[in-house]
Amino acid sequence: MGNSLLFAVAIVVIYAMAIVGAGSRVPIDINNPDVQRLGRWAVAEHENQVHDGIKFNKVVRAESDDDSELGLQLHLFIDATNGDGKDAKYEAVVDQIRGKPDLLDFKPAN
Repeated sequence: MGNSLLFAVAIVVIYAMAIVGAGSRVPIDINNPDVQRLGRWAVAEHENQVHDGIKFNKVVRAESDDDSELGLQLHLFIDATNGDGKDAKYEAVVDQIRGKPDLLDFKPAN
């Protein structure tokens, strides 16, 4: 019974994603100064929370994921210098639903 329920839930999720286009992202112009400022803010916010010595260099890719229920989420791919002084890439997920940014996730980019 548990496996058939799991299968049914998976089918419903896949169907819902197909209808609303979940998972689709739209590229954002990284040359926009506001995108670079938001990337700098995301690194600073992460640094305030974790204190791991990451320093912002620049946003190298940005995408928006617009979901009417979740609001606007921005995925920023950031070139930074890690605490050891080496170049590293990170992905920051920033929520813009309340008019001010909220850092939802910050992790090494693949």
